[in-house]
Amino acid sequence: MTIVDSGPEPRLARLWRGVSGALAVGLVLLALVMIGVQIYAGARDLPGPGFDVVAGHVAAAVAAVVAQVVADRRKGWLVAVCGLAVVLLVVVTLWVFWWA
Repeated sequence: MTIVDSGPEPRLARLWRGVSGALAVGLVLLALVMIGVQIYAGARDLPGPGFDVVAGHVAAAVAAVVAQVVADRRKGWLVAVCGLAVVLLVVVTLWVFWWA
């Protein structure tokens, strides 16, 4: 299979990829912080966030990274769809575990 380069990528697509990448990294960092808080709380007999909350953050972070990798390696409409998936994962994670 040969990939045909159709020229430079539009600026808006690069911007969208950058924004979704930053959100994916932020979600990974948030998941790592949640893991750290749970470990800290468990070591000091504090309640902590709980396994379900930590697992939800980790699952959302993994899904966001997968979507971002797909967006980084493809062109066209799939970049927009995967970027939107990252944004939705971030919003749903924040809503379910922090705001609701």
